[in-house]
Amino acid sequence: MYINRFYSFFILYFIFCFTKSQHIKDSLSYRNIDDVIITGQYSPQSLAKSIYQVEIISEQDIKNRAASTLADVLNYNLNFLVVPKQDTGDSQVSLFGLNGQYFKVMIDNIPLVSDNGMGNTIDLTKINLDNVEQIEIVRGSMGVDYGSNSLTGIINIITKKKIPEKWKISGYTQEESVGNEYDWKEKGRHIQSLEVSHNLSNKWFISAGINSNNFQGFFDNKEGKRYYENDGKRGYEWLPKQQWNANALISFKSKNFSAFYKVQFLDEIIKYYNPIVKYAPLYLGGLYTYSSTDRDYNTQRWLHHVFLKTRFFNQIDYNGDFSYQEQNRKYRDYIYDIGKREVFNFKNPYKSYAKTEAWYNRGTFSNFIKSKILDFQLGYEINLIEGFRAANSASIAGLNVSGFQEDVRKHLDNYDIFISSEIRTNVGLSLRPGFRSSFNSKFENQYSYSFAMKYELSKLSDIRAEFSSSNRTPNFDELYTYFVDSNHDIQGNSDLNPEKGYSTAIHWNQKIISNNDLKTSFNLSTIYIELKDKIELSTVSIVPLHYKYINIDKYSSWGIQGGNSFQYKNIDFSLGASVFGISRKLNDNINGIHVTVPNDKYLYNFQLNSNVNYTIQKWETTISIYYKYTGKESGYIYDSNSDSFYLGKQEDFNQLDASIRKYLFKNKIEITAGVRNIFDIKNVNTTAAQSGAHQGPISSINLFYGRSYFLKLGFNLDF
Repeated sequence: MYINRFYSFFILYFIFCFTKSQHIKDSLSYRNIDDVIITGQYSPQSLAKSIYQVEIISEQDIKNRAASTLADVLNYNLNFLVVPKQDTGDSQVSLFGLNGQYFKVMIDNIPLVSDNGMGNTIDLTKINLDNVEQIEIVRGSMGVDYGSNSLTGIINIITKKKIPEKWKISGYTQEESVGNEYDWKEKGRHIQSLEVSHNLSNKWFISAGINSNNFQGFFDNKEGKRYYENDGKRGYEWLPKQQWNANALISFKSKNFSAFYKVQFLDEIIKYYNPIVKYAPLYLGGLYTYSSTDRDYNTQRWLHHVFLKTRFFNQIDYNGDFSYQEQNRKYRDYIYDIGKREVFNFKNPYKSYAKTEAWYNRGTFSNFIKSKILDFQLGYEINLIEGFRAANSASIAGLNVSGFQEDVRKHLDNYDIFISSEIRTNVGLSLRPGFRSSFNSKFENQYSYSFAMKYELSKLSDIRAEFSSSNRTPNFDELYTYFVDSNHDIQGNSDLNPEKGYSTAIHWNQKIISNNDLKTSFNLSTIYIELKDKIELSTVSIVPLHYKYINIDKYSSWGIQGGNSFQYKNIDFSLGASVFGISRKLNDNINGIHVTVPNDKYLYNFQLNSNVNYTIQKWETTISIYYKYTGKESGYIYDSNSDSFYLGKQEDFNQLDASIRKYLFKNKIEITAGVRNIFDIKNVNTTAAQSGAHQGPISSINLFYGRSYFLKLGFNLDF
């Protein structure tokens, strides 16, 4: 039913587009300043000239939402779903039904370090957006341009590197309720930010910024850290967390050479309050008191990035990115004296349970020949990663899948070379074939290939098509997990093979310029993704119960996504919709016997999103509304009692945010107020989510903490 409605909608709009086009002005009289993009390009260029279909989230859109983290904005994009993990305070995100291991998150073309390597399984709530110019999204495989683990797409965060003024000092403070919970000290969300930028000369530029984001947790039905009854109500439904983000940049730019050095630092502390309360002396001979053993989780992440752009022989362009990154995940336990409301042994040192260090270098050479018709790019990528897991890290981090009985430290290194060419004809057709060869220190050589094309139907219409492959290398846990005791037998598999996947997509874009200042753009895309040798934690025996990671599943997804945007005077309106289906051929080995899903038909999900921005220029005020509908989902779940799979379902839900942003004193002061999650959604009922290693389904997932309100006061001083 959803598919029929979806197709009907686009057929009607297709007719409307070409009927309306009879009244279009001469396209040569229309001038539009295109957004400049970086992702997948030989050099920065306009969005209209890109051979890839690139989506942009602008700085103004981030400000209208009063978004402080990447999770705040992506949750409203089609086919993205951010799911928080209440037991650890982290979050997981999926795209096209595949988790964060299948798309890359980058900052200025550099994959961001994570627990499992570079760019993947990134917690989006740990990425601050204060210094961001725009966010670029490419859906579908980008294996040739950005290597393995990019099957479903790329998210590239572009930071600011220049200002038009001599000096700019900006900052803000933001107060936000968490659901209906708020006060100045112990409830709500409290954010402060300061950014300073300065043009030292016409060649040199420096900037620095700092941000504090204090999320005080969500009580809901819990009673907080001072509750002393031993009935399981102590603590928080959503764990409190304090984040500090800092960044600094120095850049130089001349005619044939430019460079910058950038450093970013994250320090996050998540507080876990144990629901188990004891009534006993804290030390020998002490008085009886109520206490509990609590835990702090600390994540520290450093990103150092050096970028060089130069020209050899007055012609060949070289772009080089050099990066060192480190992420260290630590914890410490301490005793909290509930009666006295003080910590008994807070000076316990932090202990590391997961650490990743990475050296990264990516370089490209282009502009070999002076031709408007042909260009090609040679590139290399070096990725040296060392991962560490402490013994019993599963129980330390609150995980429910993998663990280690002894400290594990391993190296995974990658050396890639890639080449692509871009052919531009005089009939509006552009072609871009590409190939990448990857040499890994552990796995056999992997190869990726791609072919992209763009054809201009007219000055206002074009078609893009892409076919590309991408592999996914097994992560640290899948390779080296070893957690065996009287109750568990969960083991990694060092003989795993990289997963093999590819995607193909077709995009149609149409602009319409009418006589009454109405500007309309329309896009329609279809995408297909296939993944073979998908790695799953599989049951290899029942007695004794034994789980192991195996290349066993096959996954495919396909669907249609479309969007409209209308601009009429002071109103911007957009509407998007998608229908995507997922097919998984699930297998399990039970004592050597295959157990398979009854059929592998596609299970479809419908999504709809929309936003409206209305600017009252006289009042320097913008009113914004953001909406997303996520339809019902289905998925097969393994039932260990019957050694079979059954079809689980998840309810649909709606999201709605609204805000108003106003400038005062010639844009020096900025006030934004709004409401998030107006429909007051907290839990979504589901039987289509697994709780852990074949532990059966859960009854609901906690996606949000209810309706919340925010007020943001900012300032912008430039001189």
